[in-house]
Amino acid sequence: MAVNPMLNSGSVGINNGLRSLDSVAAEVAEFNQGSVAESGQTAGPAPATEDVAQAMVDLKLYQRQVQASAQVIETADQVLGFLLDVRA
Repeated sequence: MAVNPMLNSGSVGINNGLRSLDSVAAEVAEFNQGSVAESGQTAGPAPATEDVAQAMVDLKLYQRQVQASAQVIETADQVLGFLLDVRA
């Protein structure tokens, strides 16, 4: 079992998840800015509830992606430690 590809895969997964989290968080911020003006009046049409709900689901999805990728890196670390112990 090659450890380096596992580490690389975990790292790529974390980076992709964080990038996606940033993107969805920006969408949620736009929903918030578009729904209420500084005066407290509606600035325009409020975003559809489904859009906000989908954005929140996406946030949770990408959070899980980052957690899973971190688990891949942790497992690769354990495998590497085990291989070093066996080799020594």
